[in-house]
Amino acid sequence: MGLQEGARILARTLPWFFLSGVLEVGGGYLVWRWLREHQNPWQGVMGMLLLAAYGISATKIPAPFGRVYAAYGGIFIVISIFWAMSFDHFHPDIWDKAGAFLVLVGVGLMILAPRG
Repeated sequence: MGLQEGARILARTLPWFFLSGVLEVGGGYLVWRWLREHQNPWQGVMGMLLLAAYGISATKIPAPFGRVYAAYGGIFIVISIFWAMSFDHFHPDIWDKAGAFLVLVGVGLMILAPRG
């Protein structure tokens, strides 16, 4: 796979990975707030709707199921850290950051590796 082909694949897949991550993390967060923090049940309903939308958005990523979900797991980790920093006052340490970086390298290998 050449650089141009890799860029084309990234341009097609990254928006779907990002959307899927925001829907899943956001949905899970709202369900968490409803059940663990005793917030309004409507947050739980909205969270469930976001989680259903996540299930649909992930099907738009043009790769086999196993590769999509394995690579998405890495994206999920990184989005979870940023979400927690933004909404839950989480402060990642050097190990969190290093782990997230390594995960993204793995995602890149999974998505961009030349396959014959």
